Amino acid sequence: MARDWVNYNEALVKRGEILIDLDFLENWNKELEEMNEGKRGGKYIYPLSFIKLLGFIYV
Repeated sequence: MARDWVNYNEALVKRGEILIDLDFLENWNKELEEMNEGKRGGKYIYPLSFIKLLGFIYV
């Protein structure tokens, strides 16, 4: 029984792939403006969508 190692290795690599939608970058400033509207004290620097993305990548 011969095993096709090239295809097997490619399948293992693809199994670990994730696709990240970077559309949130287009709305970065708008989201920050909404988050900081009426806020007292220091302003937010990063939008919530970015924090969620970092959490997703970390896990």
